[in-house]
Amino acid sequence: MDTLLSRHSIGISDLREAPARAFEQAGDEAVVVLNHNRPAGYIVSNKLMAHILDQLADRAVTDKARQRSTSLHTARKISVDAL
Repeated sequence: MDTLLSRHSIGISDLREAPARAFEQAGDEAVVVLNHNRPAGYIVSNKLMAHILDQLADRAVTDKARQRSTSLHTARKISVDAL
């Protein structure tokens, strides 16, 4: 059995009939769309999607900073005037 990553669900047939209902159910959480009682996808609100994208961007920046911090000892000092 597939793991459901949401407390809210909607059948794909119900989604076709009333898509707005899925967004109403979602609120600030995801809604799993079921097809034959198996997860076919997820619907998320704009607010949740923005939060997810912010988290991914933060992770990317953190990973890049970690990679660069290992070469910090080879960095050159530059004065503000030189910039």
